[in-house]
Amino acid sequence: MEENEVIREEEKKTTEITEEAPEKVEEEAVEKAETEEIQEGSEGKEKPSKEKKSRPLVHDFFDYIVDIVVTSVVAAVFLLTLIVRTGYVDGDSMVPTMLDGDRYLVSGLFYTPKQGDIIVFQPEINELTLRAIHDIRDNRKLLVKRVIATEGQVVDIDAETRQVLVDGVVLSEPYLSGNITDKRPDANIDYPYTVPSGHVFVLGDNRTASVDSRQIGSIDIRTILGNVIVRFFPFDKIGEVN
Repeated sequence: MEENEVIREEEKKTTEITEEAPEKVEEEAVEKAETEEIQEGSEGKEKPSKEKKSRPLVHDFFDYIVDIVVTSVVAAVFLLTLIVRTGYVDGDSMVPTMLDGDRYLVSGLFYTPKQGDIIVFQPEINELTLRAIHDIRDNRKLLVKRVIATEGQVVDIDAETRQVLVDGVVLSEPYLSGNITDKRPDANIDYPYTVPSGHVFVLGDNRTASVDSRQIGSIDIRTILGNVIVRFFPFDKIGEVN
């Protein structure tokens, strides 16, 4: 009897173990599936993180390029403002070289005036300019004239031939197109005239219709904006101005 009871108990335990085994297998399967889901989830999360890291680099690159372009444009505009300015001719004093309304570029960077240059300057307000240019106090317009002589040179005008002499030599002026030069009845200087240090003597190419050094005296080089380097309007006359 005792042996039978022992056998029955062992069979009962075996049956319990057999019944528990499928449950453990199921639990292990569930745990394995959950582990795989976690791994897949982690892999899925890593990929977007890589994409997120790569996007800022691209954006930073484009921002860098934009910054360079903007900085370059600003610097170019700033330098252009320092080096080159625009202006226009007001009046007929430079005919036939430049006409009323002609627009030009003028450059004054590291500029030193020399004979023959066409310069742009703003005349000082003094006794001579007030007498010669009636609206100078209200209208500080720029004047365009040609440099005839620089500091230390002696300028004279022959009353008979009506030619300009610099240091005793007749000045060759093919740009006058037959125009003559006189001392002007309203002249405010005496000839021969020695150009002071730091000044230039200027005349308009249209000598009969120009207010220039004959009336207002020599021009302080500190009032010179620069020399005319090119005419850009009218379009059919674009080019260097001689």
